Amino acid sequence: MRRRRFELQGVLLAALLPACAALAGPAAAEESYPFRASLFIGLGGAFDAEPSSDLDHSSFQLGFSWESDYDVLVGLRYGEIGWDGDAGLGARVGPDLAYLTAAGEYLFHEGYYTSGVYLGLGWYQLDEDAAAEIPSDSAIGLVLGVTGDFRITDRFSILVELSGHYTDLDDADLLAMGHAGIAYRF
Repeated sequence: MRRRRFELQGVLLAALLPACAALAGPAAAEESYPFRASLFIGLGGAFDAEPSSDLDHSSFQLGFSWESDYDVLVGLRYGEIGWDGDAGLGARVGPDLAYLTAAGEYLFHEGYYTSGVYLGLGWYQLDEDAAAEIPSDSAIGLVLGVTGDFRITDRFSILVELSGHYTDLDDADLLAMGHAGIAYRF
C-alpha cells in the first residue's frame, strides 16, 4: 500500500513539474519559434539486466519542449524500448519498457549546431509477462542526457541524443539510450 501511494506521488510530481514551468510561459528571447516537437528512433537497453545487458534493442521517442528562458528548454519525452522476444530482463521474455520524462535542458550555441544537457525526473513502466506470470513493474527515476541540434532550416533540424536513466525497477536500474531524429519548431 505504501509503494502504491509512493508511485502515485511520483506521477503527480512528474505531471506538476512541466505544468509549473509552463506557467512561466515562453521567453521573449530571440527565438521566433519557442516550441519544438521531435520524433526519434534509436537503440537502448539496460546495463545491469540478467541474463542480457546489451544496448542493441530498438526504441523510439517522441518529444515536446518549449523555451522557458534564453537558452533553457523544458521538455517532455515519451518513449519505448522493445526487447524483441529476447530474455532481456530477468525471467521476462520480450517485455517492452515505456517511459515518460520531464526535464530542463540548458543549451550551448556552438556555431553550426547547438548542444544541450538535460536533467529530469521520469516514470518507467515495464510490461507484464503473462507466459511467465510476472506482473508489470513501474518506478520513478532520474534521467541525464546530452543533445546535438543541427539546423536544416529555421523550423526543421536533425537531433541526436544520448541519455542515461537510473530507475528502481526490479529487473533493471541502469538504462541507456541513443536516438537520432527530426525536430519541427513552431
